[in-house]
Amino acid sequence: MAQRKTERKNLQGEETRTRILEKTMRLVAVHGYSGTSLSMVRRTCNVSASSIYWHYSGKDELVAAALEHAYRSQAQRLPNWLDTPPSSSRAHDLYSQLMHSPNGEGEMGYWRVGLQLALTKPEEPIPARDRFLQIRAEAIEWTADWWERTLPENMPQRRDAARLMGNFTVAERESSFLKLRGPRTTDTARLTRMIAAALDTVAEQLPVLAETHDLTPSTPTPPQMAVLVSAEDAESGREALLRAAQEVIGQSGYDGVSISKVCERAGLPASSLYWSFKDKDELLSTVISNACAGWKQLREKEFALPPGEHWAEQIRSFILPSLKGSEHGQSAVPMSLLLLLQRAEHVHAGRSELEGVLQETFEATVEWFAALLGSAAGPQRRHAQDVAICLFRMLDGMLIGRRVDDQFYDPQLLATLISNAIVQIAQRDAQAA
Repeated sequence: MAQRKTERKNLQGEETRTRILEKTMRLVAVHGYSGTSLSMVRRTCNVSASSIYWHYSGKDELVAAALEHAYRSQAQRLPNWLDTPPSSSRAHDLYSQLMHSPNGEGEMGYWRVGLQLALTKPEEPIPARDRFLQIRAEAIEWTADWWERTLPENMPQRRDAARLMGNFTVAERESSFLKLRGPRTTDTARLTRMIAAALDTVAEQLPVLAETHDLTPSTPTPPQMAVLVSAEDAESGREALLRAAQEVIGQSGYDGVSISKVCERAGLPASSLYWSFKDKDELLSTVISNACAGWKQLREKEFALPPGEHWAEQIRSFILPSLKGSEHGQSAVPMSLLLLLQRAEHVHAGRSELEGVLQETFEATVEWFAALLGSAAGPQRRHAQDVAICLFRMLDGMLIGRRVDDQFYDPQLLATLISNAIVQIAQRDAQAA
């Protein structure tokens, strides 16, 4: 009888622990790491503080455990890519694996949280951030194992090429967490098949490129972040506050911004914020609007209509500034990526503004592909939309990787691989569409 009571008590304790972990992850997904407190967890889970401290020393350990729990729970339910024997078509195998992989919502909510943490550069280590980076590195490595078995055995830099494809595959998955640009109704299977074909085409280029190009990443010198300002932000105090706000966001995310932190970073008294801004919300709104303007400047391009053989160069010149990171883009891109991953209501208006900017870029790109493909309407029009979505999924995923990883691949190499792949799938599938 005593043993049964002990077992029942242990089971109840495990159920309580699991409930705390799952609800903690949901809270962090909405409110961010900095915006989530132990008191919020306690109220949401309807447990005492002692129940939380019985298992965890504090928020840092709790959130790290919640992320680990979400990852392990999902990993137990998903098949390992390496367990599936290869067929005669690598693109088909990749399509099957991607179709069975979870998307950017639901089960992968913990990955969104991890990306938000990974995109920040905190002054002090955050256990959940460190654990996510380990999980992400593991995902790249086992995906690289899958790719390596598909590459020629005698090709130079075979493992490096496989690891590059692992980065491409994880990057494409991560881009699904951003707001999907394009039509509301998209044929998921058709789009996934195109993405698989694009990744396969990237891999097809590597045996030749490996003869002349270094396929290993390098550690770039961190750029000096330029403050994002508009013409009316020319006052020195206002600039200092905007720069300080950007730095705080870069370290703690949008949910970690407070008036005291911003003013301390700017070297100004707390009351000084109200000289230039009505409140913290107006400060954040200004940072977001300037980031939107910077992103638009980075992505704006007047598309000419060159002959077919010049497609790749035209696309390459379009995406290269983003991959390299222009002076304005160094600040606009990380601010924008963090914003797109946010789900908190207090940044909803800014996120909608940024999504509008991205949608404009997407629609202009669709028009360009449609004109080149002669697909003004019908199935071929949808094909042009899918090609544009595929382009941005690959580009945006690599932009996330550039900000998350300490090392990054040569932007020139990435631009060549992506542009060649997009041209091939656009032309190859145009007639079928």
